[in-house]
Amino acid sequence: MAARAALRLLLAGLFVSGWGVADVGTPPPLPPLPCTLLGPGGGGALPGAPTQRQVRLWLGGGPQPPPNPGVPQDLDPDANFNVTVALSVFTLTPDLRGPPGVPLELHCAFTAPPGPFALEWRHQDRGAGRRLLAYDSATSRVPVAVPGVQLLLGPSRRRGGDDGGTTATTTTAAAATEVTLRLDPLTVAHQGTYVCSVFLPHGQAQQLLRVRVLEPPKVTLRPTPLVVAPGTPSELRCETSGYFPLDVGVRWQRHAGDSGTPLALEDTVSETWTSGHRQGPDGTFSRSSGIRLVPARPQHHGDVYTCVVTHAALAVPLRVHVRMEVAGATGPGVEDVVGLCLVAFVLCGLWRWLSPAPLRPKQDPKKTQ
Repeated sequence: MAARAALRLLLAGLFVSGWGVADVGTPPPLPPLPCTLLGPGGGGALPGAPTQRQVRLWLGGGPQPPPNPGVPQDLDPDANFNVTVALSVFTLTPDLRGPPGVPLELHCAFTAPPGPFALEWRHQDRGAGRRLLAYDSATSRVPVAVPGVQLLLGPSRRRGGDDGGTTATTTTAAAATEVTLRLDPLTVAHQGTYVCSVFLPHGQAQQLLRVRVLEPPKVTLRPTPLVVAPGTPSELRCETSGYFPLDVGVRWQRHAGDSGTPLALEDTVSETWTSGHRQGPDGTFSRSSGIRLVPARPQHHGDVYTCVVTHAALAVPLRVHVRMEVAGATGPGVEDVVGLCLVAFVLCGLWRWLSPAPLRPKQDPKKTQ
């Protein structure tokens, strides 16, 4: 025990004398951040060359080394200065969805000091890209514009900075310019990634947007109604057409018609099949799925078969159902009896109307007197 106590005292003395006691209440100073200041000039799609100066920004104060011509200059944390936003490109619609045939607007805007700019919209999909539109504000020309696209230049608005005190960095107000692209009408060929690029005399920036074209499938179940003679096999076909994108799911269900209780599908289905995807002239897809039923029996009368379709454009699965009727499985219903009575009444009236009236014997006038 005495040896353990001595060892503890020795370790404590080494910790205090060698390492000292850490002051957790005083955080260490933050390291400087390297920055690049861009001066007036030109670049990107406009003439001129920007001027660049490497500096370091100190955050939270702390010791500042003396200036050294061989290292980047430091921004004094106690000085009051203004920084002008060179260029900022943003969008309010980074992920867009829409059905074919309707217009779609791809929002893009940028903030920058007043001056000329150039703009370019590009479309990329499956490794291929093309330029959709180009605009030069200096000449107000649109040298490139493919059919079906429009440039919407919105009114400029001011985005002001805030003054946080002597040690805070203030941002000068910059004008926000809308350079939205309008696709009219939207087609399946418009799906992919869009790049909104803005060029200024001192630099350039871009914003990515994603467009997904969604068209729900149209579902048709054949035959409807499903009337089968006893002992006869039958087939149901579920047609899904006009959907985009490609992925679509089709499954079958069987329920009891009177109670809605789920029934085993394999008890009455002998075979299932699904065709491949077919693409139409408008770019949408179609597909067929079917089931072959065993020979019908009286106990199959009233069974309900449902085709359940899932797709990215559907919030909930789409269900189309048909009820099997086995001929002769049940006796005539009330509707059948009423119908037969009406038919008999009409035939009886028609027969009496067409039949000649019976001849009555003429009475002797003398007898009547």
